Amino acid sequence: MKMQITRILCLVLALLIAGAIALTSCSDGESGSDDPANDENPNTSDIPDEVTPEEQKILPDLPATSFGGKELHCLHWNLESFVGGGWVPWEEIDIDNPTGDTLDDQVYNRNAYVEETYDAVISTEYAMANTEVPAKIRAATATNDDTYQFMVQRAFELSGIWMEGLFMNLRGDDMYHIDFDKPWWNENSLKTFTFGGVTQFATSDMLLLDKSATGCIFFSTELQRNYELPNYYQMVDDGTWTWEALCESAEAVTDELNGDDIMDSNDQWGSAGNRAPFAFLYVGAGHFFAEIDESGYIFSNLNEENEIDLIAEIHDEMIYQDFHVHCDVMIDFDFMGKFKANELLFAYYSIAMSNQLRDMDTNYGILPLPKYNEYQEEYYHLIMPDSASVMGVPISCGDAEFTAFLLEAISAESYYTVYPTFYDVIMMGRYTRDQQSRDMLEIIFDTRTFDIGTIFGLGGVYNQLVTYAATGADNYGSLLASNVSRLDQSIEQFNDLIDQWQ
Repeated sequence: MKMQITRILCLVLALLIAGAIALTSCSDGESGSDDPANDENPNTSDIPDEVTPEEQKILPDLPATSFGGKELHCLHWNLESFVGGGWVPWEEIDIDNPTGDTLDDQVYNRNAYVEETYDAVISTEYAMANTEVPAKIRAATATNDDTYQFMVQRAFELSGIWMEGLFMNLRGDDMYHIDFDKPWWNENSLKTFTFGGVTQFATSDMLLLDKSATGCIFFSTELQRNYELPNYYQMVDDGTWTWEALCESAEAVTDELNGDDIMDSNDQWGSAGNRAPFAFLYVGAGHFFAEIDESGYIFSNLNEENEIDLIAEIHDEMIYQDFHVHCDVMIDFDFMGKFKANELLFAYYSIAMSNQLRDMDTNYGILPLPKYNEYQEEYYHLIMPDSASVMGVPISCGDAEFTAFLLEAISAESYYTVYPTFYDVIMMGRYTRDQQSRDMLEIIFDTRTFDIGTIFGLGGVYNQLVTYAATGADNYGSLLASNVSRLDQSIEQFNDLIDQWQ
């Protein structure tokens, strides 16, 4: 009997202790600091609220096949003489040997797995995006040379070779191994590059540079703390991270530092960027320079009054304000140096900027592009065409079935290996400094979008708009009115080609 009473007392005591621990945990959660710089254990939020069975792995619908050592050769764009020169900071397709770099080694292991599984060889040849890649593709298709099974080109250069009809329809009968319903194919790229039911270009988790080319905002947590600015992460969660919120903080930190009463590159600024903020903010507000309609044709609303008003508002309220530096105007402004020195609060850039902040001594955070106002429901993040990769298969590839098979296999394996490494280890471990920034990355990557107007240029009108903004001029209505015929003519030319393909 005494032993039974003892057991009961022990059980009661254990329950009391468990309850106290639970109450303490709840109290700690409510009183935790909102300051990301005080987040001493950022990985605790990765622990799920409840344990669920592991998600069943999705596999490509590919038969067991041996290709007898056949080579899949890629022609890949670059704008430097070597990889790592700034334009192509990471290998996407092929690594000759392990380098010790986590991402490089994951690409190597992915290829090794695919090569061993299907007895094939994956290789890459680099060429200049704006000259050599188009020339090599034209020459190969003209002579039916099957040297290149697929091409990875900078999105900015796609329009010329697209108009020449040099690429296969990735939805065609010969490409049946490609399954665009699988999660490793980027749905937005399919929507952007499908014209009249014909898809000649796409992106998948095999590629990295379309991810790193996504626009976002970096911010100095040092300035945020010193000026007692709002918790931006909480604002994102609350839906209050808007143009107005950004402007208020940018104005608060802008300061003339050296006592000469002139705001210049020696002073502290609220925000800065080059040509990118114009396009980032326009698309971030849920508008597009051009779109694809339900029938697969290109259209643009640029010349409508509400679009002109929005463009003017970006110019007046965001870019040519006293708190913002347009780096194409203030050419001696050390964009990266000012941010690393915590003399710039908000930096408009692509995700790739994190690759240049590895030696920053203090913390920084990453934010989505702000919504236009609190009534906007979704975020939108433009993929910049001047540094994004897109793949296509030339009509001279030789064996379309083989090419499609391996593109599907590589993309599927990347979904579970390369892309998670890029996202979790590289973007979320090596460069960003707090868990909440990593949560912001999830929002950013989930809302990435191409804009066919920035890619195809629309008769040069998009570039004119960006250049016009850099001059400080603001009569966008007159600019668009004087170029509306070029805009319409360019779109009509593209749509005529779509008719021919149909």
